[in-house]
Amino acid sequence: MSIAPFKSDKELLAFARAFFHNRVETFRKDVAICMTRNARGEHAYFPALITCIAFADLLSGLHAGKLQYHGLKELKQYARKFMKVEYTSDPRRLDILYEALRHKIAHLAYPYPVFDTVTKKTFQGQRRRRVTWTVHASKRRPAIAVKDERTPRFLLKTPKPWPVSYNCRIEVSVRSLQIDIVGSIYGPSRYLRHLETSRMARERFTGCMLDYFPPP
Repeated sequence: MSIAPFKSDKELLAFARAFFHNRVETFRKDVAICMTRNARGEHAYFPALITCIAFADLLSGLHAGKLQYHGLKELKQYARKFMKVEYTSDPRRLDILYEALRHKIAHLAYPYPVFDTVTKKTFQGQRRRRVTWTVHASKRRPAIAVKDERTPRFLLKTPKPWPVSYNCRIEVSVRSLQIDIVGSIYGPSRYLRHLETSRMARERFTGCMLDYFPPP
């Protein structure tokens, strides 16, 4: 059977494999450049991190069948189905990654030194957290960790106009996150296999490709 504009499922799947090969190759290259130390031994952490999150956004959009108007909900659905259990066993991980890091880097280039969860509906019903962050270049497990402090602490190094407290920290390993995102595509229970076995998944993928590569 075919799914327009592909002539057959075989043609669609051959294209999907080539598409992911190209996207993964570019993704790995971009992150590798960001993670190469400069003359001062520094990494470009945030360009690498936003590239990881954006690529995960692309995959979650393909799975949902829409490249526009998708967000945290679709990312969680994708992670639950295709990524390691650590990403959904603690819902704070993706919630804070998306709200405190993804949105702020995308719109401000740099996250708030401390993010107050009371400012977002995502965290309604949860205890109030004032979240600071650490981004690692090394491989760590879990790739995203959220740690509550027993007592409030104060930022020491960041320039600030007044004392700023925090009671929670998110730690992200860019390299581990990258590995897990790529791993969600390949393997016996991953997204590409899902495309091979699910007609609905192929229809959603095709609809997204019509937006990604608009026909004449």
